[in-house]
Amino acid sequence: MVAAAYMLERVHPSDSRLEILFICTGNQCRSPMAEVITRTLTVGLPVNVSSAGTSVGHPAPSPKKTLKAASALGYDLGDHRSRPLDDAALESADLVIGFEIAHVATAVIERNADRAKTWLLPQLIGTLERSPVEPPPNSENLVTLAHARLALADAQRSSTPPMLGDQIADPIGRSARVHQATARTIEDLCKRMVPLLLTGPKRLRETGRR
Repeated sequence: MVAAAYMLERVHPSDSRLEILFICTGNQCRSPMAEVITRTLTVGLPVNVSSAGTSVGHPAPSPKKTLKAASALGYDLGDHRSRPLDDAALESADLVIGFEIAHVATAVIERNADRAKTWLLPQLIGTLERSPVEPPPNSENLVTLAHARLALADAQRSSTPPMLGDQIADPIGRSARVHQATARTIEDLCKRMVPLLLTGPKRLRETGRR
């Protein structure tokens, strides 16, 4: 099991929550991996995390190679079943994160999601890291801080389209090594995303794994 990995030295008195939605094609590998990692990293924080697929015919479990790759990092996807992307989920999400340009196009062009809140995962991390936002004095609302960072990130990217290099390829049907590498990449990006969104001066510490 992964212990609560981060301690954020801020409180969150508001009842508001940050809604994060990860989307990939089949909702079997990349988006459920990002969902379980981010949910683990945000235990105790005002964050809801979900995932869905742009092309899901019926509920299906994650492939065995994905399950093993997740387990090797300390995450359990055994109960996951794929879910189709729906308009209500897109509408309620504060942040929509895909892994291919096609995922973003589906969300924004076909499903009318707000472009300002829709990103590729590596694109989001790169933009946030280039444009850090320090919290206002005495601000204690983590969700407000996250919205401020996302708004500035959107302004920074302007009209620049996502790049091919910001994509994370689908590992399904490929070797166990590819599944493992994909899982490690997604974990690294999610572990960078959480503090960038939910804390200001890097006042977090990793408590380690069990």
